[in-house]
Amino acid sequence: MKHNHIEELIPSWFEGTLSPEEREKVEQWKAVSEENRQIFADSLRAWEGMEQLRRMKKYDPEKAIQQVHSKIEKQKKIRVLDIFQKVAAVLILPLIAAILWFAMEKPQKTGEPFVAWHTLEIPAGMRSEFYLPDSTKVYLNSKTSLSYPLVFNDTIREVKLLGEAYFEVTENREVPFIVNTGRINIEVTGTEFIATRYPHEELTEIVLVEGGINLFQGDYRTNKKDIVQLKPGEKIFCLDSDNEMTIDKVNTKKYKAWKEGVLVFRDDPMPEVVRRLNRWFNVDIQLEGPELKGWAYTATFEDESLEQVLELLKISAPVDYMIKRREMKTDKTFSKMEIVIKQK
Repeated sequence: MKHNHIEELIPSWFEGTLSPEEREKVEQWKAVSEENRQIFADSLRAWEGMEQLRRMKKYDPEKAIQQVHSKIEKQKKIRVLDIFQKVAAVLILPLIAAILWFAMEKPQKTGEPFVAWHTLEIPAGMRSEFYLPDSTKVYLNSKTSLSYPLVFNDTIREVKLLGEAYFEVTENREVPFIVNTGRINIEVTGTEFIATRYPHEELTEIVLVEGGINLFQGDYRTNKKDIVQLKPGEKIFCLDSDNEMTIDKVNTKKYKAWKEGVLVFRDDPMPEVVRRLNRWFNVDIQLEGPELKGWAYTATFEDESLEQVLELLKISAPVDYMIKRREMKTDKTFSKMEIVIKQK
């Protein structure tokens, strides 16, 4: 197994973008020798330093480089330079600067090893998929943010979600997988489910596709409070305003179709239709009149534009719509497109 090929895969390992086959190659390479494991560990420290560098609000490159040269002269035995050259030669100086800056300047908490986290943010109107460090596959919907540690520890696999994601969790009964939404949290050991938590919508929705889910509130380690366990095909829905949860039996195909680029409605009430269209097209659709909340809608959209969707909605239901003109904000960007749907 060629080292150069493996070393090219290491950064993608930390980003969580390797396929299961590529992850297996890295695991096999690590198992070959202690030297390989040391290279991997040194590469991880380099990557964590880069993540910290990105978070630094103030950074003086010249001063940091001077510190690097001084530190290297004093510690001839440091192997970090060689490892950086293998991992990302173009980033060598800022990476070394970050490592040494935090080693010399930042106070360390004893007994608490530093863990670097990475955040993926999906722009409005886009969708993405990738692999977490444990080979769990995640599909992220529009305007979704997912934070995760670059390396999971041996006691917990925790991620933080804002938005909507479909998880295919790699089974590990010894190390639970936790999704923290800030409202209702999810504990699994290996299963498939959809979690939705857009804070501005003030609701939480979780759909279990297969396996089992334990829902809880609080911190998993310190003040965990179990709520309920879901069965396959069940959906939990909770509004922030009343904090009451409803559990329904649903057709999961409708809820997971978005990861294939398909938007499916099956006798869905208009408020839910509007919510999902807002996410899908990054617009602000409002219902005018309480009578519209009682209407149910059935349709499947794949490549249709927003205007086509609105026209089909107009044909199949006694409604009309009006598009408001977008306005320029003080920062020179334009507001979202606003659409008002009302009964004919």
